[in-house]
Amino acid sequence: MRRNLISILSFCLISSFALAQLKGNHRSGHASFGRSKPPYRYELIGGLGATNFLGDLGGANQIGTHAFKDLNLALTRPAVTIGFRFKIAPNFSVKNNLCWGILSGNDALTQEYFRHNRNLNFRSQVWELSTQLEYNFVKEQKGHVYKIKGVRGMQHKDRQYYLFVGGGVFHFHPYGEWNGKWYDLPPLHTENVSYSLYSAMISTGGGLRFAINRYWGVGFEVGLRYTFTDYLDDVSGNYPSVAWYQTASATAQHFSNPSLLYSGAELAGQQRGDPTHKDAYMFGCFTVGYKVMYKKRSRSKF
Repeated sequence: MRRNLISILSFCLISSFALAQLKGNHRSGHASFGRSKPPYRYELIGGLGATNFLGDLGGANQIGTHAFKDLNLALTRPAVTIGFRFKIAPNFSVKNNLCWGILSGNDALTQEYFRHNRNLNFRSQVWELSTQLEYNFVKEQKGHVYKIKGVRGMQHKDRQYYLFVGGGVFHFHPYGEWNGKWYDLPPLHTENVSYSLYSAMISTGGGLRFAINRYWGVGFEVGLRYTFTDYLDDVSGNYPSVAWYQTASATAQHFSNPSLLYSGAELAGQQRGDPTHKDAYMFGCFTVGYKVMYKKRSRSKF
């Protein structure tokens, strides 16, 4: 886990270093854009959308695949994102994001026999900080800012289609529902193990953006997060031993094994989750962007 966090943080630091180098190149006249620096390289972004969990709990009516085939729309929950995009070359941008969303899983919503009978559920807020490198397939087309009668020429257009890859860190905290009340799951040690509530992830996806004018634009982005934890839903390995059930609280026993056809410790030591696949989740957001004009500094005349 520590190595994964170091790798992701290193990616973010390298991106920041690259930006600093590019700024230095621009000052020395060797920028990727040539001698003329584009005035609209910085963009503030906000978005609203949805999340969906891809892991051990819930999912489609099949054995869990931990991919889009396991998507269950009933588990869709809200998401919010804010970010800052910086264009480093005509076809490349770097974006820093802060995202919040709710992840949810419920075995009662799938008809796959094993998972439905297991009868586990969870929900968790997730706070994510990430950096993404974007590749735009279409370069920005520059032209007139406004539609002026009698003025010919190409109007300003900015239709971009892009793919991205990146990484970051996130915080999560799973809760389980029982008789209308939500319980904090990590302290219950439902598999007789402890796990960190922080993890790293790798993000990949794509999106599109359309300019309204030179300053404002709208878009849509969808991305998949591959995490380095298997406990987003508090489920990973096997049911605890019989000895654990004999000493655990009634609440811990229930959230460890609320199976529909079994009770108590009959499943002790048997498979509860799938430790061979880490959990994943996805974000899909409609975004609004505002480009901030770059203003060149000038020396005082006095």
